[in-house]
Amino acid sequence: MAIQLIDLGREVKYIDIKADKVPYSFSVKLEDQTYFLTIKYNFMGEFYTIDLRASNGSILAYGEPIRYGKALFDGIEDERFPLPVIVPACLTGDTIDAVTEDNLGISVRFYLHERRVAEYHSG
Repeated sequence: MAIQLIDLGREVKYIDIKADKVPYSFSVKLEDQTYFLTIKYNFMGEFYTIDLRASNGSILAYGEPIRYGKALFDGIEDERFPLPVIVPACLTGDTIDAVTEDNLGISVRFYLHERRVAEYHSG
């Protein structure tokens, strides 16, 4: 999926999420790899979580909290992870501070941002 931001003049890609299907699993192709995502709801903590599996079924992340505006899987360094950065955010101008059943997949989407790789130069 993608939307065109008129004021920015660029296309923004996102992963389509269906909050009404939670808990559910689905596959997504990012760059040249297929991943399996599972979205769940933690009733005790009242927040959503996401699991990430590689195409071979190996678990890359389990129970990662979905926080508004915070990159998913941030701080985990693993070459098997998706290349784009995935950030739950709202681009409609609505004032949002949390991911909820009312906004997940509607105004809050999992937007894909280019991962910036630091360049290291020796001596």
